Amino acid sequence: MQYIPEEKGVIDKSAAKRIATLLGWQPKREWVGLTDEEIDKAWEWAQKNSPHGVTRIEVFTKSIEAKLREKNT
Repeated sequence: MQYIPEEKGVIDKSAAKRIATLLGWQPKREWVGLTDEEIDKAWEWAQKNSPHGVTRIEVFTKSIEAKLREKNT
């Protein structure tokens, strides 16, 4: 089927947004990643703050996970 803007039942993007807002639908947010600087800081922090018996990679992974959660909620 070919898209024809004047075709009955077809709405534009702004109308779709207004309808979604009226219905209380929340748009999906775009994922926010980490910058190279944030990753480097997390690694430096993990190297300095790894408790005895816990590997740096475990601490690094948890700090990355926390930062991503913070930026995406």
